[in-house]
Amino acid sequence: MSNDNPEDNSSDIAGIKPAAKAIEAATLKTVDGLGKFFGAICMPAATEFGLLLRDHISAYRHKNLEKIAAKTQKKIKDQGISASGEANPRLIKEILEEASWCEDDAIQSMWAGLLSVASGTTSAADDSLIYTDILKRLTPFQAAFLNKVYWDPRCCSVKPPIGFKEDDAFYPENKLIYSNVEVLKMFPGDLSTIVPIAYRTHEEILSSEEDHGIAISRFRPQIEGLKVLGLIQDVKFLNAQKDGVYVFPNLKGLDLFMRGLGYSIYPLEAFLLTLQHWNREQGIDPFTYERT
Repeated sequence: MSNDNPEDNSSDIAGIKPAAKAIEAATLKTVDGLGKFFGAICMPAATEFGLLLRDHISAYRHKNLEKIAAKTQKKIKDQGISASGEANPRLIKEILEEASWCEDDAIQSMWAGLLSVASGTTSAADDSLIYTDILKRLTPFQAAFLNKVYWDPRCCSVKPPIGFKEDDAFYPENKLIYSNVEVLKMFPGDLSTIVPIAYRTHEEILSSEEDHGIAISRFRPQIEGLKVLGLIQDVKFLNAQKDGVYVFPNLKGLDLFMRGLGYSIYPLEAFLLTLQHWNREQGIDPFTYERT
């Protein structure tokens, strides 16, 4: 029988309602507020997290944690996640000790997605730790590249029944080919600070086709690094880096992308169908979509 009385705590056996309320109400501007937030996500280790924040987290790292916590708070609310209060303490430890060094907005959002999904599970049921080492190694460009690929409407242009190859790759009918300019625009900064072309401004690098091959070569190790991390299946640099990049996605990259959004939709075929649905709600057909 359902319980419609919001004041009735009879179903609050494991402290789930207090956890959810504490997460929603936590003030993130202070060390104590952050401690209460992370403590509410993992109540058994709340005291330890509070001590860690007070004794070992500097102002710089506190600012980053504040942003991650705010993003987590929003994802939990937007996705309607019911916090268990028993999330994996090892994941929160990784966020306090490692994610707190990250100031890139996209990577912070991915950490927040992992934490929001984990907040709705128990420690024994959570497998978010498989991605913590990967997130620690991602560069801002790699994070932007991944999000661009897996958010791309073409990525979900796969017709049901959706079958995957033994190597976990899947092959969208609408190919994921990006021009050099599109790839260069994924860099979240001034290209002149990283591309080794003397006296060229950011705008000049983007506008000069003669410079694109050199510019793409600067990012090639990072793009190929995503293949090494198992987040894309393969990548081809077309016509000796002159005609763009052809990306082949896979399940691991899709899974990390999904969790980074704060979702947990399995099997992953169902998430691809969800992406198709989201696109069609916006009047976009993934199978015919063309980037402009």
